[in-house]
Amino acid sequence: MIKKTFSNWFFFSFMLLTTACQAEKESTMPDKPLEISLNMTAKELYDANPEYKAFQEGDAQPMGVTFQGYDFSTSNMGKAIFHYSDDSFKIDQVVTILAMDKVTSEQRGLNKITVDFFFDKTDNGISDEDAYKKMMAFFKELQDKGWTYAHSNSAPRLTAKDSFTFATTDEGSELYLDYSYPLTFKEWMQLNDLQLWRLRYGTEIYMDIRINRQTDPSTGNRHYLISLDVYDELEKIQTNLDSEDRIRWQDTYPETYPEIVSWRLENETSAINMGLRIQQNQPDYTLPLILKETGIDTSKSVSIDPYKITYEEFIKRSEADEDMTPYYENQTKANKPEITSQARGRCLAGQP
Repeated sequence: MIKKTFSNWFFFSFMLLTTACQAEKESTMPDKPLEISLNMTAKELYDANPEYKAFQEGDAQPMGVTFQGYDFSTSNMGKAIFHYSDDSFKIDQVVTILAMDKVTSEQRGLNKITVDFFFDKTDNGISDEDAYKKMMAFFKELQDKGWTYAHSNSAPRLTAKDSFTFATTDEGSELYLDYSYPLTFKEWMQLNDLQLWRLRYGTEIYMDIRINRQTDPSTGNRHYLISLDVYDELEKIQTNLDSEDRIRWQDTYPETYPEIVSWRLENETSAINMGLRIQQNQPDYTLPLILKETGIDTSKSVSIDPYKITYEEFIKRSEADEDMTPYYENQTKANKPEITSQARGRCLAGQP
């Protein structure tokens, strides 16, 4: 029911976007693609693309935030090149580029940028098979450029193939589909119409790719709106925290960190119930900013053994104050984040 409601809401937003874009006054589209990169300021974004001034947007909102970016009509869609580190990728049929910026800090870098684009060039839409081919080609390009699946400490440790089963089963979640898994067209059609993939480039840049696959009820045409959320490590860290804790994340992340392994256990309990095999030797990776500021090395996260205890039983026994140490993998002492000498001496949140 929740998925159905969300899908209907997303389709409504999809139609509003299309209608709003079509209502805009047409402007001449520059030949030069719009150039963007993460952590440039809003001023740098606009200064780098003076040819696109007619498409420029700055929508002020409450709470001292302005949404910066560009809007294009569906009959006059733009092109963009996203630069990162020593490489880039190009996006066609762009309809919006959106970044959030603090009004009080004009020099603050844009640490999250959203790009929305269509796979189809006209209102006639695109076939599911052609959309599948375009996405697989995009994934191949990203793999060749060094982008990898951004599994987190809460993600179930599965093979790429099993991640597809987990993403397409009701008891699983579409949040953990490994984009390196080579989908067949039949499998493509089994995906959630709002399927999400999470990628990373090293540990400096992260990208969520979401499809919005819909059928226009008035024409029967199929449309694929693709959203790219590109963000930095700080934004990645803060997504695990409540909104009120994000500013002081150095203090609050150590409080949240021990809970993350239980989130993984919940996912892995579901995976085992599906008959999937947990890859307990699958490594995690270090988030350098967390290591620097808190001393926690996320690559050394100690998971709860899903073959020793289920999520429900773990929570029940934990709430009864039972010592849960024996249920952690390869663990003989209490599960605590390893603190480096650099961060030793820092008072963590809630501690003297």
